[in-house]
Formats: sequence, C-alpha cells, structure tokens
Amino acid sequence: MISLSKDFDLLTLTATELQGFLERKEITSELLVDLYLSQIQKHDREGMMLNAIIATVPKDQALEAARKLDEERAQKGPRGPMHGIPIMVKDTLCSPTLGVDTTCGSFALKGAKAKKNAAVLDALLRAGMIILAKSNLSEFGGMKQALMTGGWSAVGGQTQSPYVRGGVQPNCTFLGHSTPAGSSAGSAAGVAAGFAPVSIGTESDGSLVQPATRASLYGMKATLHTLDTFGIQPISPEFDSAGGMAKTVEDLAKIMDLLQEGKDYTSHLTSSFKGLRLGFVDPELWKAADFVVEPNKDFDVQNLAAMNAAISKIRDAGARVVQPVKLVTLEETMEEGGEDIDELMDHDFKVSLKEYLSNFENPSNVYGLEDLIDYNKEHADLELPPEHPNQDVLIGALKSNMTDQQCKERLAITRHRATSAIKKSLAEDEIDVILGPADSRIASVAAAAGFPVAAVPLGLADFNGRAFGMLLISPENTEAKMFEVMSAWEATLGPRQPPPMLVNWNPEEEEVRL
Repeated sequence: MISLSKDFDLLTLTATELQGFLERKEITSELLVDLYLSQIQKHDREGMMLNAIIATVPKDQALEAARKLDEERAQKGPRGPMHGIPIMVKDTLCSPTLGVDTTCGSFALKGAKAKKNAAVLDALLRAGMIILAKSNLSEFGGMKQALMTGGWSAVGGQTQSPYVRGGVQPNCTFLGHSTPAGSSAGSAAGVAAGFAPVSIGTESDGSLVQPATRASLYGMKATLHTLDTFGIQPISPEFDSAGGMAKTVEDLAKIMDLLQEGKDYTSHLTSSFKGLRLGFVDPELWKAADFVVEPNKDFDVQNLAAMNAAISKIRDAGARVVQPVKLVTLEETMEEGGEDIDELMDHDFKVSLKEYLSNFENPSNVYGLEDLIDYNKEHADLELPPEHPNQDVLIGALKSNMTDQQCKERLAITRHRATSAIKKSLAEDEIDVILGPADSRIASVAAAAGFPVAAVPLGLADFNGRAFGMLLISPENTEAKMFEVMSAWEATLGPRQPPPMLVNWNPEEEEVRL
C-alpha cells in the first residue's frame, strides 16, 4: 500500500519529478496511469467539465502497457528519461495500436481506422512513454470554419481553460480572452489540469504555442521539416510541424529530444541569462486584432506591466536586451509577389488531406475534401450546429484556383522575405532571439519563415484568470539557443502558476491514497 504525500500534486508534478519517484520505487507507472485517468474522470466531463479529452485509451490496455514497462525497468533499467511517463496527444495523430479512433474532432472520422501509427506516436512508444488519451482540438486544426472558437470540435465540444472564471463567453471572439485558443487546446488544458504531465500538439500557424500560453505552459513548435509528420492530420507540408507542451523547460526539452532525433536540448538548460542577447518587439505594434481577441484595456495594462517587469529582471540578470526591435510583419511578407499564408495553406490542404485520409479505412467513405464537405451537409445536426453553422474554410480550400506552380513561386517569395528580414533584424541588433506578446501574429511570422517558435508563461489576468505569456522566434535549427533562453526565463522569473480554481477544488475531499 503506497501512501502519497500532499506534495504529490498532479497540477504541479513534472515528468522529471515522476521519473525520480519511479527510480526510487516510491510509485509505479501502473499506479501513475490509474492516478491520471482518475483525474481525467474527475474534471473532463464532470467537475470543471473541461472537455479537453476526446478519448482515453482503454484502461485495461493502458494499465497493461504500464505493467510491462514497470517489469522492464525492474529487469533492464529504464529506456531513457521518459520511460514509464504518461502523456496525452492531440487527436490528429493516427493511433491504431491504441484502440482509439483518430477523429480530428469530426464525426466523419468517428469509427474510421487508421492503418498505421503516426511517426511521432511511435517515437513516444519507443521511448517507453504511456499514451493515456487523445486530446480535443479546433476541428481539423481550425480548417473547417473561419473564426471558429478555439478548441471547439463537433466530437469533443468546446474545450475550456482551467484558468478562466466562467468559461468561454458566448460573445467572445474566436481566440478571445475566455477561450483556450487553438487548435491544440485540449493538449494544453489537459496538462494544466493534471491529466498528464506532458503532451503533444501540432502547429501550422500558432496552434501549439498560443494554447500553451493560455495554459501557463512552456511549448515549442519545431523547425519545419525537422521531425517526421507522417500520420498527423496535415494542413500544408510547408507549414506543419509538431512539438511538446510541459510545465517546465526541462520536461519540454526531453520531449523535443524524442521528437527531433539526435538532439540533446537538455544539455542547453543553463538557467542563466549571462551572455544571452534578446530583442523585444514594441508590444503596442504587436497587439492582436480586435476580431481575433476582443479588446480589454485592463488586460492590456497588466500585460504590458508584466512584460516590462520581466524585461527589467532579464536585463538585471545579465542579458543584453534591445527594445524595441524590428520584426517583419506578416503583411510585409506578402509584398512583391508574396502571398497570404492562409491562401497557401488552402491550396495545399486539398491534396494533403487526401493523402492523410488514405491511411484510413472509413465506413463513412470520407477520403477527400469533397467527401468531407458532403458528409457535413448530410449530418448537419452533428457537424453544423447553430453555434458553428458553416464550413466556409473547407469549401474555400476546395475552390482554391491557385495552381501548383503559382503556390510554389509565391511560397518561395514569402519565405524568402520572412527569413531574410528576420535574420537581418537579428544581425543589425546583434541579438539571437526575438520575443513578443503571445496573442500577436508572431507565430504567423515564424510559420511564414519555417522557423521554430516557442512559448513561455508570464502571468494570470486579473479580470478573468486567463493565463498569458510571450513567444520566442529565432532562425531555423536554433532550438538549442531558445532552450537556453527559456531555461533562464524559468530560473529568473520563477515557476509557472497552476490553475487556482483546481488548486482550491474541494481540497478536503481530495485525499489521494493508492
């Protein structure tokens, strides 16, 4: 009989700490699985009703996987630092070996069976991780309806943030202050709520890093084409990547080491700003548009004060800080023959989705964009409810009249304008990394360039409790430098804050004894 102390708190425990418990034989992976599945049961469709999970792996299967990993640890030792650690993944990763569907949030894929696991999923399993659940998301990565509320899908419903008092408001904008952002909303909300210590999200344009900041997490989208995206629902191969979300930089580094084979980001966790060179954009120039995040003057004041306080601490900690720095805008990348990245994604989506769906056996016979549109029309009661009544993005992608050659040429111009402008700014200001508000379009600029982008937590809003943070952008294959900055950020500014409403959730009734 193992008695767990009050310090064993799923809201704050990290994968690294759990590995310590496992190594000291103070707990088993089997017991961890039971504990996390219990937390999901308490607060996903009951309790706080977060709707962060679309499906959990069958409990017997997850427990059996954990038992085998416990036995392997006892006989041979751990495979690595993530051996026996539970994780949740976005429900866009094909997962036939887990016994759960991959729906992308759509009833059109409910009951469809993928033929082969996503490459990322297999990498996690090889490392000895235990997949607990498939997380909710903006349906098809937000490619269904323009301005669809972040974190909503027909199958999963509306993902809620464990931070926001009162939940998603009916009059909010699509990435408004009360939303969890999207599309990897469930992966972020779930980690914050203690459903798993770490998670996997995917991103074409902001879909991982923005939900990460709304959940007070560290997150990273890898440099384009540096990890295998097979079996992940695509939007465009020229923008799609994946990455991790975690409560600490160390945990995130360990996840990214698994996803980007051959990397050793944990060796770059210096926890010091000395010698680092950072640039911060002018936050007044990098605000979210009003139709994206509804204006709130009190939040703007608090956010600006928090950013300025962070900059002051970073400068005092020994970093070279330049503010403000110039960062090319998304509009500037479209000039001189460039193109809106949304238009480029629309062009690619039709072909990319067909290739992805070819990995399924689907009783609904949805194998392409036109099939999907027809399915949604025929099942409007499920797929086109009053709060999300159209599929204009899908229809627009189907009707895209851009030729392959035009797409190739415009992408080349857009990417060159983005990459050259960012590198010019870094060189002129003699800095390594640029930071700015997470609600801005910094992630879109990173997407245009194919550069990595990362999220760091900053604070919680006074007016409704939402978490907010900042994004980091730097050139391709500079994730190691970003990890230096993130580890220094964490050491200097202190640990992230868990969701206060969950911290204070009937604590007298929450006695954990296994």
